[in-house]
Amino acid sequence: MWAYIVLVAVILAILHAYQKNYFRIIRFIFTLDGPKTVPILGNANLFIEGNVLQRIADEHQNYGRIMRIWMTFVPHVVLIEPEDIKILLQNKKHIAKASFYKLVDDFLGKGLITQDVDKWTVHRKILESAFTSHMLQKFIETFGECADRLVDKLLEKDGEDINITTFVNNSVYDIVKETILGIPASQTYNDGEDKFRKNQFMMTYRFARPWLLINWIYRLTAANKSEKQHQNELIDYCSKKMEEMHRSLQKNDFFNDPRTGKTSLLQFMIKYMINMNDPPITKQEAIEQCCTFMLAGQESVATATAITLFYLAKNRKWQEKCIEEFNEIFGEDRRLPTIEDLKKMKNLEMCIKESLRLYPTVPLFARTLGEDMTVGEHVIPAGCNVIIMPYCTHRLPHHFPDPHDFKPERFSLENSKEMHPCAYIPFSYGRRNCIGKQFAMYQMQSTISAILRNSELEPVLGKENFLAQYRVTIRAHGGLWIRIKANDKYKPKQSYTSGTETSDFSECGVPH
Repeated sequence: MWAYIVLVAVILAILHAYQKNYFRIIRFIFTLDGPKTVPILGNANLFIEGNVLQRIADEHQNYGRIMRIWMTFVPHVVLIEPEDIKILLQNKKHIAKASFYKLVDDFLGKGLITQDVDKWTVHRKILESAFTSHMLQKFIETFGECADRLVDKLLEKDGEDINITTFVNNSVYDIVKETILGIPASQTYNDGEDKFRKNQFMMTYRFARPWLLINWIYRLTAANKSEKQHQNELIDYCSKKMEEMHRSLQKNDFFNDPRTGKTSLLQFMIKYMINMNDPPITKQEAIEQCCTFMLAGQESVATATAITLFYLAKNRKWQEKCIEEFNEIFGEDRRLPTIEDLKKMKNLEMCIKESLRLYPTVPLFARTLGEDMTVGEHVIPAGCNVIIMPYCTHRLPHHFPDPHDFKPERFSLENSKEMHPCAYIPFSYGRRNCIGKQFAMYQMQSTISAILRNSELEPVLGKENFLAQYRVTIRAHGGLWIRIKANDKYKPKQSYTSGTETSDFSECGVPH
């Protein structure tokens, strides 16, 4: 009897927390079809096991235009077709994140990813100024320097089979710590900084234990204490960096590197708050935004870069197309790429986009409807959580013939003209799209072009494929294995050059 009472209490608490319009939504949900559920967990077991994407991609055509899934006792609608996704994402009434994003508050904090609409609207407008082309251009040199250092590390393994993900992860981390926190990319990690590489993410753990979806119960657990301690350590570290940088900037009376004009996100936040009499962002909020970008900006870019390299190793034709393109851009010049050079890398851009089509690093996101939404003959009630799965949408054969094949030509200028705007959404779409899209693309182009200008990639026998698993972002189970061989142009870098400027290896984009 007590077990039943506790179960009912858990259900009611979850429903109260997650759905204000629950019973109307329930009536609608029961008109839809979807994957078979299991008691209590609903379809949450698919997320826990990491195979939800493949299941939905394989089976969605069996369930009609829209389908339902249950995450414990909370129902969700799933949209797969681009036409339906556009209805959702272009409507400003539907920009609130779905209720399950609350489960990542203790991991990411209240940054752009998890903020409520009112806060997000204000902070997004502020942060957009930090991601303009002018601001990004200042860090192109940093991207190139870190990429060349990565090449040297890779070619210490010349001719060997390597898991490319390990090397790329390290390089991407070097870049984000400089561009977000203003820490020199060449600086050795210290203990506080290295905590940004430790994963304390507990969402799937909580789905496997539905009673932990009730926050006051979860607050009592060792898992929450560990997650919260980790978040506090990151916030404390960023807070100290902010205070240290604030003192230094006031003392020296400048807000960026006087030689390069670089401004890290943390510096940008400090400058913004100093220049405003009553800034609409607090110190704590600025720190949480930096923590969010540090945590979210690593794995997504690193995975996309590594998967692109993996496919280029398997597809010699496209690898050669990219190399020919680099030869046209650079000739015999060994300089670092400029932003104009990156814009000319059309073949590489197509390869990156095709990799992101096959394996969007954030393969699932969700919104809560701000009003009723009509999709075909269905009227989805306001308050309903709606899930978008780019991984599945990107594999629709009527939008992408031979959807499981690597075909970068899909993204040629000519072919892209006919593409539905929501058929390809690795960075989302609409007002709440990824603010760092161009930052990520330039970073990936810089890294991959440096590798291909200095080496050749080959697949590893027996490891030509990989198993993708979903853990909020996509991960390659067992790693991504390739063989790398130095070409006749490769020479270990003693200094790095960009245009006519030269900077020492030890000064990799140091903001003062």
